[in-house]
Amino acid sequence: MRISTLLSVAGLATAAPVAEAEAPRFSIAPAGQGFFGAGQIRTLWNQGDHANLGCLTNTGLWTTNESQCGTFVAKQLTAGNSVKTFQLFTSAGPCSIYGAKFYCDKNADAFLFGLWPWPNSIPGVDSLRAGQYGLMATFGNNPPLREEGPQEIHFVTYRETGKYVWLTWAPLRGGPILTPVPIE
Repeated sequence: MRISTLLSVAGLATAAPVAEAEAPRFSIAPAGQGFFGAGQIRTLWNQGDHANLGCLTNTGLWTTNESQCGTFVAKQLTAGNSVKTFQLFTSAGPCSIYGAKFYCDKNADAFLFGLWPWPNSIPGVDSLRAGQYGLMATFGNNPPLREEGPQEIHFVTYRETGKYVWLTWAPLRGGPILTPVPIE
């Protein structure tokens, strides 16, 4: 499914196509600019240098293989001085939370996400939250090893080993092309 179709399904204006030479580039959105329009969900370590530890696929799995990063569309539901809330969509369908698991599927009901409002996330970066939860991990390696393939991600139970992550937003720039070029 093209990103222009996703934008249309999410009720957002559709951007005009751009030439391949103008492929979009991304970087992590600063606070106040995350989770709107088209982008990738990036996984940033919750400690140390807040290293970029991969992304989510279009089905909501955590991967360290950049070629498997999904394209998400965030539909903002509040404006002005309200607490920002939004829904997420991919070509796999709406994104939701089941128990503590993040996923995107055609049979899912779009979940009402928000931004982490407390100071223990990443300074200057919008981080996704669902209710009072935001910090994520897998039950396997954190981050997943490339050879393992994408892994289910869920809110931490603090029994997981490795690095816990915040879900952040890397907006797509340059139009509706599905494969962004990362900026290191």
